[in-house]
Amino acid sequence: MLWLFSALLAVLIVFVTILFNWYFALFKYSSLKNVPGPKPLPIIGNANEVGKTTVELLHSFMKLHLKYGTFYKLWLGPRLHLMIANPEYLEELLTSNVHLSKSDGYNLFKPWLGDGLLVSTGLKWKRRRKMITPTFHFKILEEFMKVFNREFDLMLDILKEEVKQNPGETIDITKPINLASLDTICETAFGTPLNAQRNGNPEYVKAVTNFLEIFTLRFFSGWLRNPIIFRFSSLYQTYNKTLKILHDFTNTIIKERRAEYRSNKDKNNQTNVSEEGIKRRAALLDMLMATTVEGEELSDEDIREEVDTFMFEGHDTSATAISYVLYAIAQNPDVQNKVYQEILEVIGDDRRTEITISKINDLKFLDIVVKEAFRIYSPVPLIERRLEEDWILDGTRIPKGTNISIFIYGMNRDPNVFPEPEKFDPERFLPEKQSSRHTYGFIPFSAGPRNCVGQKYAVYQVKTCLIKFMLEFEMMEDLNFKPEIGMCSVLKSRNGIKIKLKPRNRI
Repeated sequence: MLWLFSALLAVLIVFVTILFNWYFALFKYSSLKNVPGPKPLPIIGNANEVGKTTVELLHSFMKLHLKYGTFYKLWLGPRLHLMIANPEYLEELLTSNVHLSKSDGYNLFKPWLGDGLLVSTGLKWKRRRKMITPTFHFKILEEFMKVFNREFDLMLDILKEEVKQNPGETIDITKPINLASLDTICETAFGTPLNAQRNGNPEYVKAVTNFLEIFTLRFFSGWLRNPIIFRFSSLYQTYNKTLKILHDFTNTIIKERRAEYRSNKDKNNQTNVSEEGIKRRAALLDMLMATTVEGEELSDEDIREEVDTFMFEGHDTSATAISYVLYAIAQNPDVQNKVYQEILEVIGDDRRTEITISKINDLKFLDIVVKEAFRIYSPVPLIERRLEEDWILDGTRIPKGTNISIFIYGMNRDPNVFPEPEKFDPERFLPEKQSSRHTYGFIPFSAGPRNCVGQKYAVYQVKTCLIKFMLEFEMMEDLNFKPEIGMCSVLKSRNGIKIKLKPRNRI
């Protein structure tokens, strides 16, 4: 009976705590009473309106966006989220040097990413940002291009055989792209060939997907954020297994690389990273190792935080972006033909030609096509900030500590920002048209001091894959397939991204 009493007491404490937090929050945010939004229920707020799956979440947020506009409040349990998709408001927020902290929801990343660059705040974030930025130096990106070329050529060799064996069939492109992206990030960041494309590594890829789905469901839940309630949920066992897979993978890489680093150091053969971090390809991990030895005393845990963060940002987000851009191009054959003709003029028709940054920069139409695809299929649909002090917005006082949700996906489909938003129109990103649109109306990599440090890495990786893909295949939409798009921390399709691939005719 003692265990039953203890369990009931624990439930009562949790309930009373939630109830107290609810009424405290109502009082704290009384200044926002005139901000529109759905009427909340006690304790659960509006959690009943946002769906129970990642797909339902995205539909719910679009429905609320269309109903309440670009500035409204949403209660998820006792937590208030102020939803913003107004470019003018976003400029004020994102350019601020005060409101630099991510919302407390990002703490749910910490069991995986620790206190790495994505979620850290204050002085730690500033130091880590300054430390990591040189690893994306132009000369390092030029070295990375060699890896991009090799891994995407391998991906297409494998995919070509699959298409040859199954001519005319629809293919889920997310699987080969995920493995190629995983190989790419491992070698560029860590100097560790994984050979996932040859050997397969579905366990790690599946673990990333599982974690992100559970993260998102907890992020927007009125109760699953509570660790006690979450422990008794059906997701908890999967969550623990997932974390073990993710940590074991990274720990193995760090252990092997540290042993190699120390061996080289003992032989007086220091890693050849210059002061700017330019020479070695494995810039990130080598730099972290050097920092550890040279006095900054980064522990293995410190290193793992940044390694895991880079793995997530550089692998999953890039793979998602590539898949959706290819899908958008397949949906628009006229655009595809124009991109292909430009590639032939600048690159030639040999898929194995070495793609360089200089050549990519000459592909002007490809650039606006990628931007338009990022608009339609926002790789990161929503980001959040936490106010570090009160913010006066159009005469409304928003209290310190408020979670600000920036709904990028909704803004990208807002007719007031992008006329005819459902139309795929790359020309809306021509310089003369961009100049008439608010600068903060399109922020695929966020903006301001906390923008994505690896955005150039991501764009060059995406474009390299697109160029090689289009030189190998003509892509066609399968009209019987419709992606089940959901809102994780990145835009995910629960049933993959499927298109038909036809080998290009060679004369």
